Amino acid sequence: MKQRADVVGIFPNEENIMQLLGAVLMEQNEKWLLQNGYLPQHTMAEIDHTAEDDVIDALLLSA
Repeated sequence: MKQRADVVGIFPNEENIMQLLGAVLMEQNEKWLLQNGYLPQHTMAEIDHTAEDDVIDALLLSA
């Protein structure tokens, strides 16, 4: 029962829980954005270009 009371004391209301969750998510997002190897831009450009080519080919075949 003591441990449960400690947890309730840390988060007195739902707004405080949401603030903490938001802060944790923002920090994680910043870490992901700053990682050099997470999603290299040249890789994403290749994927995007390939997808465009597939759409163009599909449109030409359906015409």
